[in-house]
Amino acid sequence: MRRNRALLIRCARIWAYPLWWVGAHSDAADTIAEDVDWWMRCIDNDDLLRLDDYSRFAYLSGALTEFRTLVHFRLRSTPLLVQMVMRAVYRPAPTLTLEANRIGPGLFIQHGVGTIVTAESIGRHCWINQQVTIGHDARGRPTLGNDVRVGAGAIVIGPVTLHDGAVVGANATVIHDVPPGTTVVAPPATPLDLHRRSFDDEQA
Repeated sequence: MRRNRALLIRCARIWAYPLWWVGAHSDAADTIAEDVDWWMRCIDNDDLLRLDDYSRFAYLSGALTEFRTLVHFRLRSTPLLVQMVMRAVYRPAPTLTLEANRIGPGLFIQHGVGTIVTAESIGRHCWINQQVTIGHDARGRPTLGNDVRVGAGAIVIGPVTLHDGAVVGANATVIHDVPPGTTVVAPPATPLDLHRRSFDDEQA
């Protein structure tokens, strides 16, 4: 297994070089470097943590389309032609939308399938899972502070603020601000027969 991974990383080092070069020569170079470091911490694999910085970037770029999507966001200030070429060669995740005025370093997107993020701003070291919707209504878009985590299937809508350290549990719907360090969760599933008994009792 390790031998196969080592071979893949060698190949990725060649394949990812143009994307790395563009990022390293952009004004987002330091932010991309912090992205790589934080993704490695989140993945928490000893073999990957032992890699050098460029090999880490190459691995993430080759293995995770979510990471490539984040890199493309970082390259917004590069010439449009460069962006188009990079997107054609290094395809972003097809069902992940990532839009914001600002995204701080270290945004980790785990299994970003079907995730739509259109935020006002996102702080540093946030974590977003799959099937998440962070979007606007007629009044505005959400703002995420630092160290915010949004679980699978969660919905965050409108000009709300998830303050530093807030956690949104799986399938929760957020339409109000979440205070710092607060966890909000969806109601637990309830057996259907309990609802029926409650309805029958009300009718009796």
